[in-house]
Amino acid sequence: MTQYLLTSTIVATILLVVYQLFLEKEKMHLFNRFYLLISLLFSLLIPFISIEIIKEITTPATAPIAMNFSRGTMVIAEETNYLEQTLWGIYVLVTAILSVRFIRNIATFYQLKKNNATLSFQNATLVLLHEPVLPHTFMNTIFINEAEYQERKIEKELFAHEMTHVNQKHTLDVLFVELIKTVFWFNPLFLLYKKAIQLNHEFLADEKVVQSYKNIPFYQSLLLSKASCNPPLYLASNLNFQVTKKRFLMMSRNSSKKIILGKQLALLPIFTALFCYFCIDSVAQVQTKPTINTKFTTASVTDRDAYYASVTVNVTDEKRNLIFSKKYEDLTLEEKNRYLSYTPKKYSKKSPTKAEFEDFKNSKKYAIWIDDIPANNSHLAVYSPDKIVYFTGSFVHKNARSKKFPQPFQYNFYTEAYYEKNLKNAHKKFSGKSIDIVLSDSKKSPKNLKPNTEEESLVSPNKNLANLNPVPKTETLVNLLQETTKESNPPLSNDVVFNVAGITEKPEFPGGMEKFYKFVGNNFQAPTEPNLKGKVYVMFIIEKDGSITNVSVLRDIGHGTGEEAMRVIKLSPKWIPAQKDGVPVRVQYSLPITIMSSNL
Repeated sequence: MTQYLLTSTIVATILLVVYQLFLEKEKMHLFNRFYLLISLLFSLLIPFISIEIIKEITTPATAPIAMNFSRGTMVIAEETNYLEQTLWGIYVLVTAILSVRFIRNIATFYQLKKNNATLSFQNATLVLLHEPVLPHTFMNTIFINEAEYQERKIEKELFAHEMTHVNQKHTLDVLFVELIKTVFWFNPLFLLYKKAIQLNHEFLADEKVVQSYKNIPFYQSLLLSKASCNPPLYLASNLNFQVTKKRFLMMSRNSSKKIILGKQLALLPIFTALFCYFCIDSVAQVQTKPTINTKFTTASVTDRDAYYASVTVNVTDEKRNLIFSKKYEDLTLEEKNRYLSYTPKKYSKKSPTKAEFEDFKNSKKYAIWIDDIPANNSHLAVYSPDKIVYFTGSFVHKNARSKKFPQPFQYNFYTEAYYEKNLKNAHKKFSGKSIDIVLSDSKKSPKNLKPNTEEESLVSPNKNLANLNPVPKTETLVNLLQETTKESNPPLSNDVVFNVAGITEKPEFPGGMEKFYKFVGNNFQAPTEPNLKGKVYVMFIIEKDGSITNVSVLRDIGHGTGEEAMRVIKLSPKWIPAQKDGVPVRVQYSLPITIMSSNL
């Protein structure tokens, strides 16, 4: 909600400033009317619009990757926020009061119309009131004093003024902005919009009177004589709204058509710039370089055997049906290569520079952990750069940020003592007693599990596997892919997997990507958890016949979103396969799926 209000307010402010500086003084009142209304709608809707542009980034093709989170990544129990509840209570109470006021004011007009004499006048209705009031308009009804009407003391210019409000339906504009004010009563910006809209209505009505009667001095003196009268209800269009020098000057102003056209055209790049800045988001589309089969070296196999020694390996399908449970030493070589190709790299000490260290103290930019414990940025003051012997961090996409950690970057800092105890030898021995591996393809069972068949993807390790390699939870997609190299991971199969850059014809979903995303949206069953927002990154191979295989999750946001994304991708109809020099080839593909719960 905070992000929505901030974005909406910034856009609305920019557009209102543009209006007041460049448009309000020009005699193009009808254009300005719709500019103000469109500006309001644009500012309210733009936070909901998100367009992703996929940028292709080349990385080596690797085996599917286990998501390895830092041991410092913990779930913090949410405490009851009484301040937030109190503020929401105040908001609901004030909004309810203003809503009642809004409805009562509308009802008042209809009550006055019902309880007083009425007359037809052109395409409007005159309501004759006993009270001394100025002529004012609501919808197609003009309210006037009965005695003044009977004695013909209401000037024809005033009738022309009010009829302009009726014919151009100015009341709809007022009701629209008043409704917005009722919901966003805490934002004074919408009060400024209402004043600008109502003043523009008066410009339109004044212009019509001047064009009809061509007696500007008389009309101005008439307005001045009515300026001190009490205004009617705030929802009405009334004659004496801001009888100021600004209205008088506008009556005699002449605007150049070229200047008006130039200013109108200049609005296009302004709206375009705002749309691009707030709505377009770049997402990495990973290009995977084709690799050929290589064998594990004696050293890598030895390291792996030492790392997983005595660890129990549990392999299950997506429904958690156990396929087998074995000690590492009892696995065949094919099973080891298939399920446990990953071993962590040795950590090399690195300390931040003085400039980097000072920058990390910026609490608006960085969320930090010291020795895997969340810390305030000010805590860095008790350290010097050389006391931090290892650090790692990453950028956090705006849709993945949380209330507790809204910063765009997250960094882990490790001291000498913690590094020596927890990281220095972390690459030598797996710290847990067992590993749970979930396969993305449940067709195999223990009895028909064979080597050299289609590879399954490791997508959901249990918490023990998280100790393999402590990297931040928010490591970028590209960095995650680069963490694993072909020396530490076997290729997916004996058949070469190409990237989209190395082929002559890219794979295509029947009907295009828009149809594919529509297919995903129609089949994806979103979690019921409130305030859930983020992206699930999936990777899969498009085979030579267009079928989807090797579906894996590179990142999810929990609550079963990863498993659901895999399920939906597997339901996909066949694609039009990629081709290289006219021959169908296998291509590895990745894409993001945006998740947003309905109550956001």
